Amino acid sequence: MTHRSTPARIAFTLVLACTPAWGAGPSAEFVVMGASSDFGTVRAMLCAEGERFPNQCKRAARVPARAEGTRLVFENLMPGRYALSVVHDEDDSGRLGISSISGKPKGIGFSNNVTGPGGVPTFNLAAVQVREGGLQQVVRLRGFAFGR
Repeated sequence: MTHRSTPARIAFTLVLACTPAWGAGPSAEFVVMGASSDFGTVRAMLCAEGERFPNQCKRAARVPARAEGTRLVFENLMPGRYALSVVHDEDDSGRLGISSISGKPKGIGFSNNVTGPGGVPTFNLAAVQVREGGLQQVVRLRGFAFGR
């Protein structure tokens, strides 16, 4: 059996190709600046309102560190308030503290580039609004010596 490409079939195929998937939501893009090297991993957690910020979030990402900037994208979000926590795990130990590679404190950061008592902000300080059009934000890492 052969199929013919009629104008109606082509038009229907184009409509399907250009229609977003059901349930696709906005994305949040963060560019993480201030990694001390290209070694290791940038680990991030994105908490929705009501989750336990900063480290018990349903959304997480791990990407290779890039000193010139590391891009993190969280897709298909529901519009609402979210807060990001991020660490440059230079030695890939999975812990905060001093990097065994550079001997410096590992860089950590939060959405809105805020800190709180002891370095960690509340959800409300770090919260950003993700709208239908999405969100883009630069997050700068700072060296905190947790676990010294």
